[in-house]
Amino acid sequence: MKRLIQFLKLYLLFLAAFEAIRLYFIFYHYKLFSESPFMVFLQTAFKGFRLDLSASAYCLMPIFLVVLLENIFRKKSNKWVLRSLLIFEFILIFAIGISDPELYAQWGNKFNNQVLVYISHPKEMALSAGSANWIKTMLFILVLLPLLYILLRKLFKVLEKDIPFSWQYGFVTFLTLGFNFIFLRGGIGVATISQASAIYSSKQIYNTTAINSFWNALYYIVNDTRTLYGEEYIVLEQAEAKKLFDLQVKQTQGVLELSNQLRPNVLVVVLESFTALASQYYSGANNCTPYMDRLSEENLSFMRCYASGDRTEKGLLAINSGYPAQPVSSLIVFPDKVGVLPGLGKVLKGQGYQNTFVYGGDAEFASMKSYFLMQGFDKVIDKKDFDLASLKSKWGAHDEEMYSKTLESINVAKQPFYTMALSLSSHEPFEVPYAAKDLKKDDWYRFKNSILYADKSLGDFIANCKKQPWYANTLIVVVADHGHDIGHNISIDNVHFFGKEKYQIPLLVLGGALKDEFKGKKIENVVSQTIIPSLILQSMHLPYGDFKWQTSALDSNGFAQYHYNNGFGRVSNHSEFVYDNNGISFDFKGLKSEEANIKNQGRVFQQVLIDDFLKK
Repeated sequence: MKRLIQFLKLYLLFLAAFEAIRLYFIFYHYKLFSESPFMVFLQTAFKGFRLDLSASAYCLMPIFLVVLLENIFRKKSNKWVLRSLLIFEFILIFAIGISDPELYAQWGNKFNNQVLVYISHPKEMALSAGSANWIKTMLFILVLLPLLYILLRKLFKVLEKDIPFSWQYGFVTFLTLGFNFIFLRGGIGVATISQASAIYSSKQIYNTTAINSFWNALYYIVNDTRTLYGEEYIVLEQAEAKKLFDLQVKQTQGVLELSNQLRPNVLVVVLESFTALASQYYSGANNCTPYMDRLSEENLSFMRCYASGDRTEKGLLAINSGYPAQPVSSLIVFPDKVGVLPGLGKVLKGQGYQNTFVYGGDAEFASMKSYFLMQGFDKVIDKKDFDLASLKSKWGAHDEEMYSKTLESINVAKQPFYTMALSLSSHEPFEVPYAAKDLKKDDWYRFKNSILYADKSLGDFIANCKKQPWYANTLIVVVADHGHDIGHNISIDNVHFFGKEKYQIPLLVLGGALKDEFKGKKIENVVSQTIIPSLILQSMHLPYGDFKWQTSALDSNGFAQYHYNNGFGRVSNHSEFVYDNNGISFDFKGLKSEEANIKNQGRVFQQVLIDDFLKK
């Protein structure tokens, strides 16, 4: 019992140190908060507790390992072994804690990769630090330093308390080490903890305060994005690459003014894994989407749309922020980068829209919740908002329940609204409350069956939308988050694993606000999933220059570029190019005269994208 109490005291003392750092940050920036410092502290300490506990676990892990070794060899180590570890950790906690408030004042974020860049350039670092408020910082240090010193002394006292060795001693130490590992990774689930677990507000300052400074710094030290991309991604000098990139995406064609109203409601339905190969209308390969096919035929459809990546979170960024997926990395897990992304939600929020994201699963998975909150969404509805009886999927709520919740949310929303709904029933393991009787029982039966169910749920949802009074004032965009394998034994030969067939997805626009001239119209030009923000903003006569990564839907020379784990594919109206960065190899299909040009353009696009990602 004494050993257990000792360990609990260690956790509490580290937690106290992190709460002191949080208070320091709050008082440093107290003018930026609308509530009292005390209320802000309670909110952010509650939201950031999991990260605080994880940070404490990281600090205590080497301590516990030393204590375990002491028990195994039944011999106390020199007291300066543990003291040195604690002193080193507290120096880091102190240095990061006093730096973060001023970093936020200068850059709008805590410790991140920008700091790592400056560390390797001491001259520039000194110049940057020259604008710091040193008087204010020193005053706070005079308060914080003694407090941390007191906590450190208490840690020495607790840790050096003489407790006799015994089998109970060893058992408790080993058990605590196991629990510490669980605290460290944030739970026993598949997904480990991230900064997203502390993000809860649309106001960046509150989220930044909730995120544990030590944990955040450790994350960026370990996940330094500079190490993800080497010289093999560089084709040209950056200035020259940017010029060639600008020529690629220069929009010289006209725009599609889709809406018959200046400020229509916007509803975006994102379909999990809906590959064009599942559709008779978009590919002729399968007939698993009869409801979507009928809607596409009756409204505006984009026959050659390609997903930007192969993961849901990458698709969401492409759809709302118009930002392409990157090879190797995923921008959504970097809150500082997410915060500066443009977004359809941000623009519409500025126009008085009420923004909502609806998902039947856990919105904190893959940092989705934090992304939408930082993108100007007023509300994120996920499985925690559903009745327990409706959570029948392993992921959460099936599509019919999700659509019901979406309809319920929209019906009480203030207009104009922007709602994005993400389906999940067609995600692995493809278990749905439906069994198609006339579907072939092959290796792809479960996936195709889930698509049939998801498609029926979509059809019912749109039918219900048409009965609502707001439908007449609404543009509805239906698009997949990404494609998916579905079997290649259907009139398509030699489909490359990273070829365009896997990335082709449905995209259609409907709704009462869609102009009659676009109903039944097909766009045959190649477009990227990233075109969606531009399409909507063009229709509203709002600026869309921040969404720069694609060509116009009316451009016969347009292209779509997608990225997979470490390569990219590029599709034009005449050619297809797939490039692998690992082996510096590629596949090309199409007009031979375009081969050299499309390869160079694709690599330049990738270089500019990576440079933009690193600089955010």
